[in-house]
Amino acid sequence: MNEFTAHLKTFQNVFLFFLSFCLVAWALFVEYRPYSAGLMLGAAVSMINARYLAWKIRKLSDKVITAPPGQGIPSKANIGFLTRAAIGGLAGLIAVRFPEQFALSTTVAGYLIAQLATLVLGIISVKRSKK
Repeated sequence: MNEFTAHLKTFQNVFLFFLSFCLVAWALFVEYRPYSAGLMLGAAVSMINARYLAWKIRKLSDKVITAPPGQGIPSKANIGFLTRAAIGGLAGLIAVRFPEQFALSTTVAGYLIAQLATLVLGIISVKRSKK
């Protein structure tokens, strides 16, 4: 689990750098503020969902590790998809409700930030471990 925690910390650092970049773009380019704000909203929801998923995976893995031999995965195992979908839907609803502050297109694009960042970080990690 120490490798999992290290990956989460690296992902969090990349996310905070991306969020600060979006905040600078929001401050400098006034005409593109809704797009930058939408990207920040989507990225924040993506980060919340990634942290929630990591928590659920950690909780599930602890259950599996502490289970008696031969029992395996508990029958009530889930990873909280409905909760994560509801959080994403709430961000989409905010973007639709306030279109002058948030652009829906960049909010939806921001949902993918966590997945893309973890993919790139995973590829880099695999290449480093092969050397």
